Amino acid sequence: MSELPRTLDETLDQCNQALTAAIEAGKSRLQIEIKVPGVEVLTLVRALATSLGTDWVAVFTDPGAAALARRELAGVEYDLRGISELRASIERYSAFVLIETSIVEVEAVEALAQRAAGKPFILLNSRLQESGVVGIGLTGRQLRDRFLSTIETIYAIQPIDSGATYRAYPGRWQLWREEKDGDYTLLSELAGRPTGEDIDNAFSPKGEGFLDGLRRFLRVLGQ
Repeated sequence: MSELPRTLDETLDQCNQALTAAIEAGKSRLQIEIKVPGVEVLTLVRALATSLGTDWVAVFTDPGAAALARRELAGVEYDLRGISELRASIERYSAFVLIETSIVEVEAVEALAQRAAGKPFILLNSRLQESGVVGIGLTGRQLRDRFLSTIETIYAIQPIDSGATYRAYPGRWQLWREEKDGDYTLLSELAGRPTGEDIDNAFSPKGEGFLDGLRRFLRVLGQ
């Protein structure tokens, strides 16, 4: 069982271990979610070079963001490009890491994933799951959901109220509660990403979640 990391260095080390294990297992469409306040995405990009080597490309949503990254990460051996800059041949890249893509880019992201078939294709801190984007119709949402069904989250750590959600491939999803002394206690393990009800059940006393309590309350009202 993987333990919840306590430092950024531990987080990055675990992330690289999970990524290496997933690639060695033959998985190619992957997702990494390290959504911890204060951790910059370029720090994560730099850390992934440990697993991916030098002939991969970090793909940003636009050329301007890629240009800023090239200035910030001057001297790195891997490439940093906007997604629109990859229209030419992509055969020279061994892996692709897409940075904070949103539903606005979903068509371009899926098209690139198809062109990169068989190579590691990694969504880093993707926002494709976000809903409610103005101007995105039913077709766009269906495309997003269809594409996301082909992606496996192989590393995730995200704070929630009173704790954190966590997964490190090949382990299961976990829910951890933060204690008063700052330590964490494992509450539950799940086969898939925790739902709101899963979180509520895990953090509620005696395992009674909000929906359970509501059903009991309504039964009492009906007597």
